[in-house]
Amino acid sequence: MRCDYMALINCPECNKEVSDKANVCIHCGYPLHELQSETISNSQSKKVVIPSFKEYSDKKIHVIKVIREITGMDLSGAVSLVEQDIPIVKDGLSYNQAKEIADKFSKIEVEAKIFDSATTLTYVNPVKDKDKICCPKCGSLEYHTGSRGYSLFTGFIGSGKVVMTCLRCGNRWKPNN
Repeated sequence: MRCDYMALINCPECNKEVSDKANVCIHCGYPLHELQSETISNSQSKKVVIPSFKEYSDKKIHVIKVIREITGMDLSGAVSLVEQDIPIVKDGLSYNQAKEIADKFSKIEVEAKIFDSATTLTYVNPVKDKDKICCPKCGSLEYHTGSRGYSLFTGFIGSGKVVMTCLRCGNRWKPNN
């Protein structure tokens, strides 16, 4: 599963959130490309965003080592931070500090992105709830619960058993008890 994050800026005209990659505000049409170049040159404070480490599970030991160097955390704290499925953000850095941290992660082939501290990051990741029932074949949450029914060969034997049917792909399965 890929972790995506989107940087948002506020439009100076209508003060609504807009993607930092947009050339014009989608709400009022105000040109933003000049605003972005001014913001990049004027902003002093930076933040570094390191993505979720489920993508880099083979480099877990190296990532923990770099996080301990940067933050000064103990081993158990760094391990628990890496095992969470969320990006890590270190804020309030100068550009040189942010670049140094990004370089440490690039040495172990982990992508770290640098943003202005004023940029709002929205973490977008579908959360899978372990208690929700979904189709094992396609993952759909749309299903029908019914009994197995009558069979010409077995008659009513097993007709009281519950069977789940996916409304998207038609897959039938027994619910786990």
